[in-house]
Amino acid sequence: MALEKLKIKAEKSNEGDFADEFEVLFNPNQVQINKTGWIMTTDGPIPANELATLTIELFFDTTLKGSPPENVQQYTKKVFNLTQPKIGTDKKRPPRCKLVWGTIGGKDSILLPDGFLESVTKTLTHFLEDGTPVRATLNCTFREWADATKKKKAENPIDDPVRIVKRGETLSSIANEEYGDCGLWRIIAEENRLDNPRQITPGLVLTIPPLRIPSQT
Repeated sequence: MALEKLKIKAEKSNEGDFADEFEVLFNPNQVQINKTGWIMTTDGPIPANELATLTIELFFDTTLKGSPPENVQQYTKKVFNLTQPKIGTDKKRPPRCKLVWGTIGGKDSILLPDGFLESVTKTLTHFLEDGTPVRATLNCTFREWADATKKKKAENPIDDPVRIVKRGETLSSIANEEYGDCGLWRIIAEENRLDNPRQITPGLVLTIPPLRIPSQT
């Protein structure tokens, strides 16, 4: 069986496209995921509502790839550049990322479904006689990303629980407005037991269930 390399998928040009994909040079020895669920107060525990962070150290060594070895920064820059704002129009932001390592049941084994590179520290540790760096480590912290609309819906499940369908609306357009993701129309269809979700009529009363954001651990 071929060795599965950890892959990083990132937005390339448009929001949510995740069209930029590359493999790390060497797989990490460990991956650490942190999430605070509760905060203790004088009144007892309260939900922290904090997003998860994933910490990973990536190793790069071009002396193991052939002779003469390449400048290792040709490889580290792919990760390092994930901190650069490039997505959006008026106010650009860094690309969102997915971290995938291997498969489970024929599907991607996802370490981080949706996040961004919050911080990275590059350490160059070995150089050729002419000063070319050929070995490096990247200490990366990725933070889970959640759409503001989805997060608000999850934190306030009684917000607008009922909706009346207007002319021209579809379940996809309603899901996009309510959850920020048109692909979540099935949640509404299942909640309202719609036999044919493609045919909804103006005036139909729908129950909009709260969106539960799954734990990333």
